[in-house]
Amino acid sequence: MAELVPFAVPTESDKTLLVWALSPGPTAEALQLSLFTVFSRFGLLYSVRVFPNAAVASPGFSAIIKFYSAGEAQKAQKDSSPVKGKKLKT
Repeated sequence: MAELVPFAVPTESDKTLLVWALSPGPTAEALQLSLFTVFSRFGLLYSVRVFPNAAVASPGFSAIIKFYSAGEAQKAQKDSSPVKGKKLKT
């Protein structure tokens, strides 16, 4: 059965994934595109935001992925697909 998804700004935390320990290799823009490609196969995305790690942390990135649907966010969290050959930490 299809899920009806309202196109409103998702504010609930069950629609948001935090992905950390991403490689410092690619640029933030390339990483954002890669994450969008990987996570969009689970459902409609509201946003993909990539942030560099703090200066006191190891080099790399973290990302916040927001879905319109909590069910799709949960499916994505359970999946262990790699991004650029690396498993995701969510």
